[in-house]
Amino acid sequence: MKKFLALAGTLSLLGCSTSNPGIPAQGTYISHITPPASYPTRPALQKLIFPHNSKIEGIVVDPTVTAYMEQIRDRLLAQWTGVKPEAPIFLSVDEQFSSDVSPAGAMFINAGMIQYFSDNPETQSEDAFAFVIAHELSHILLGHAADKAANQKLEQRFSGAGELGTMVAGAAGGSAIASSAKMALLSLYGAHTIGEYGGFPSWSRSQEEEADTLAVDLMAKAGYSVSMAETSLDALNTADQRDAARAELKAKAAQEKARQEAEKNQKDNLTAAVLNPILTPGFSLLGSGLNYVGKGVVYVNLDHPHAAERKAELSHYINRNYADLIPILHKAPFQKWIRSREVQKFLHESQAINDVADTAATKNWQKTRQLLAGIGSPVRSSQIWLYFNILTEAGLGQNRQAIADLQAASQRDDVILQTVSIWADYLDSQGKTDDALAYLAQEQKLFDDPATLPQQITIAKKAKKTITVNELVVECQMTGIDRLQQQCSAASKS
Repeated sequence: MKKFLALAGTLSLLGCSTSNPGIPAQGTYISHITPPASYPTRPALQKLIFPHNSKIEGIVVDPTVTAYMEQIRDRLLAQWTGVKPEAPIFLSVDEQFSSDVSPAGAMFINAGMIQYFSDNPETQSEDAFAFVIAHELSHILLGHAADKAANQKLEQRFSGAGELGTMVAGAAGGSAIASSAKMALLSLYGAHTIGEYGGFPSWSRSQEEEADTLAVDLMAKAGYSVSMAETSLDALNTADQRDAARAELKAKAAQEKARQEAEKNQKDNLTAAVLNPILTPGFSLLGSGLNYVGKGVVYVNLDHPHAAERKAELSHYINRNYADLIPILHKAPFQKWIRSREVQKFLHESQAINDVADTAATKNWQKTRQLLAGIGSPVRSSQIWLYFNILTEAGLGQNRQAIADLQAASQRDDVILQTVSIWADYLDSQGKTDDALAYLAQEQKLFDDPATLPQQITIAKKAKKTITVNELVVECQMTGIDRLQQQCSAASKS
């Protein structure tokens, strides 16, 4: 695989390193690893969950669902001879079969993954699900998270999603398709092609192999059936293809809806700014929010590429070290959990909020409100529910309530980046330029992400704060991120 940056042989997790000799030709991998002396303390929630809070999905906190996952995590962690990191687990309403970890060491399990296990009885064992947890946990234990953060910054430096989409669309003979279809193609080809031929997967292939191998070692020591690791990888491969096809269909449907809406708007100009009675003319909360509708519903997924290749490599390792190990499958506890009211409620609400996203994109606010009203906790208390509820209130002309809810959402420690941007624009529209800039600067530190710099420059320039603009431009240039530098430059000249 082409690499733009050589991966170090010794990996570190936010400053803590493991003695990682690579997978041995003989013996188990876990016996060759020297665990780190310590792991960093748990940061504030906003930093802990980044970059998941940079998408409208955000996180969902539901201890009634994650408690069982945490039991599996703790059982696996007990097999680790070194210091045990916290590795907290959060949920996401994302429909794709995927899981992930943040650079700060939190784990995320998508509704799409849980739904797949719910829909496919052959996968319903604690052993198969334990591999999912063990794999993400292994990324944390092996110190891969810091490399992931560096890789994401490298991706930002070299290209944005638009260029990647164009590249994939061109390779597939579809250079003329619209941007949403390009994103679908990127989802379709990314897991199999881009990561292999010079793209930017979240993990390198060697890291994936290491995480798979340590996961199997932890499973074996914990008494799980390691053969179910292969079942999980088969499920990943199948679900990846399914999700890619769904993403392409959803992108095409979104295109058609957008076309119909554009035609409707040409016939009747009924989409005037609904917040003008309260807001300074020229700013529309609804318009700002709608810029983000649908983003995250069709998105790039390069979290865990090469499922088929990974299975082949892992099967060889299992046959070599665990051919004689035949533990009993743990089906009953998992089936009890997956069929529980709490899990099924979370899955139902996750599907409902995804339906909300589709409906909001059509600006059918009455229907959106009906769908939102039917969603209960825990999704109802999440940032994605608040986000669409704010847009709906604005769309229905309930301006004061929309602004009050926006302010409340903007101050929460699980705030999503889109809400941050809209709240800052609102403050600026009210003549509170200094407050807007201070808020964005604060959130930039909390997110540990410079993505808001172009917006800060735009606000400062409009207020004729020349010194501030120059300082922000210099800060932006120092990030070394090409796309961001271009945006900052454009903002400073607008």
